[in-house]
Amino acid sequence: MQNKMDEVFAALRSRKEGALIPLSPGDKAPYSFSLELVDMFNRVGSDIVEIAIPTRYPWMEGKNMQIHQLDAIRDEVHTADSFGLMEAAHKMHPDLPLVTINFMGPVFRYGTHKYAESCQKAGIVGADVPDYPYVVGDDQEKFGRDLLDHGAHFIVDITMDVATAPEGSPKYALLEKLIKLSSGFLFLIAQAGGISGAKDKLPADELAPACERIRRIEEKFGVSTPIIIVCGISTPEQVHDSLRLVGADGVMLGSAVSKRLQAGESIEKVEPFVKSLKDATRL
Repeated sequence: MQNKMDEVFAALRSRKEGALIPLSPGDKAPYSFSLELVDMFNRVGSDIVEIAIPTRYPWMEGKNMQIHQLDAIRDEVHTADSFGLMEAAHKMHPDLPLVTINFMGPVFRYGTHKYAESCQKAGIVGADVPDYPYVVGDDQEKFGRDLLDHGAHFIVDITMDVATAPEGSPKYALLEKLIKLSSGFLFLIAQAGGISGAKDKLPADELAPACERIRRIEEKFGVSTPIIIVCGISTPEQVHDSLRLVGADGVMLGSAVSKRLQAGESIEKVEPFVKSLKDATRL
């Protein structure tokens, strides 16, 4: 299955350019804040935008994204509201690929089939549900298959302990399975424990061999899923290093933008910073 996301990565490869994937938190209708943020992301040339669906237990998020998540919960932003935001964003920028992140509890409460249908209706091209047992549990709920049938890639997440596991170990077997089933793009989680949030230093010396190993396994299985570095990206230098030194295909970030917004900066004032991140993807 191929969709607009695959077209974007093909175009980026032809231009020798990496992907910038910023994250937008959700809000309630009329979605003025989030839509203004998505509009800015599009204006500076972001390649894909991820929209977060609020959850009460954002265990993978850094401090700043947790604040956004909990603010949304207090404002009673529900999954249906978030899909309304995505529909509005898709109508505003139909050529901008949108992906979403959520966790298993809210997805199951909403209904997995309904979630896949809502993704299709909202123009979502990829869904990240980090704690859903897509690989370990062999997709027993058929949620991953359902998403693919509705035009959305199921995004897999690879932690560093799995990416660097010894050959022959259970974690190495998991790594091979994750890569074999990956589509759209895959996240390589840069920080130990998989906790997001802006960090001062990118562990490029650790990420580079992990990225190279993923490439070798992709070649073994005849896949070429783009690798996106996530968790800890906060500066143009880190974006550049993720592409040049690590060898990834792009970066995803949320906290670096949220931190500035929560400090009182307007979206207009944050725009040059996000543009500098996109500029750093041009090799």
